[in-house]
Amino acid sequence: MSKFLIYIGERQKFNVRDAIATISSIPGVLNPREGAFIGAIFECEYEAQGAKTIVRISSDAETVTAEGLGDESVKFMLEFQKRFPVDLYAIDMEYSFDLPLREFEAVDDFKRAAYMR
Repeated sequence: MSKFLIYIGERQKFNVRDAIATISSIPGVLNPREGAFIGAIFECEYEAQGAKTIVRISSDAETVTAEGLGDESVKFMLEFQKRFPVDLYAIDMEYSFDLPLREFEAVDDFKRAAYMR
């Protein structure tokens, strides 16, 4: 399945406590769980306009992923960046773009930049 990967920088890790606290504070986040999941140390669901995505923090804490490429995944990324003090970047599984999330306010703006390059 396609997904967005959110990262801070090459070989940089998220502060796990800060990332979990920030993600958990986003309206629409459901069922946040910490543990030893396959490839993840945290996961939750995010719902926006009736659509859901699964969000995970990788075991190495280098990426946060949002499953799928729908509007709900983009909305999650933008909401995460609004609340997180560190600049975040997003790529897709095909590495067809690498975009700074702080530059975008709206889902459509991000999608235009990501898919029109």
